[in-house]
Amino acid sequence: MNFRLLFPALLFTCLPLAAQEKPAGTLEQLPVGKADPLPDHTLVLGKRAADAFAKRDWDTARSAYQEMLKLEENNALAWANLGAVEQQSGRTKEAVECFEKSVRVNPNLAQSWNALGLIHSSKGDTYLAISAFTRAIHEDPTDARAHNYLAIAMQAFGWNAAAEAELQRAIELKPDYGIAHFNLALLYVDQKPPSIALAKRAYAKALALGVEKDPVLERRLKE
Repeated sequence: MNFRLLFPALLFTCLPLAAQEKPAGTLEQLPVGKADPLPDHTLVLGKRAADAFAKRDWDTARSAYQEMLKLEENNALAWANLGAVEQQSGRTKEAVECFEKSVRVNPNLAQSWNALGLIHSSKGDTYLAISAFTRAIHEDPTDARAHNYLAIAMQAFGWNAAAEAELQRAIELKPDYGIAHFNLALLYVDQKPPSIALAKRAYAKALALGVEKDPVLERRLKE
């Protein structure tokens, strides 16, 4: 049984905004982490781009970020934002190029490493995904999502003990991280032999935190 992976729509902003798990494809703003702030003279462009992103007006958002980069070519945050626009508009190749540029300029930008990892995961490039998520955790060890994403990639290779450790760390960092509890339940039910009691406990916690019921997992728990 595969882990549930919710792909966030990554938009990096100057202000750290609280982020929650949402279904794939919805817009979401994530904290910047260790990012270069946008220069003062680009604030108007930044607002224009963010407003356009929220409206899913990718052409306007792209144009604004490209204009910002003409003024400040080596701003990692602007490259990351442009990468988020390209990702959301379905231009994966361009998104990867932008995120890679952002980490070349500022290797400390953990969210760009996470974005690269998510793209690699979606393409089935698990080794590259693990590398990117590991680097994200190196830059920000307290990012519960990065630990969850790394666990998913590790589980794809059958590295269940390592995946469990990453999920436990994600929950330790963010006890109300429902999807991590859900993934832990999946991991327990897939063990040989299955750890049904632990899986039921983790699944009950996930449901209590708002994760939707999963009929397949519920059938497995009754076997």
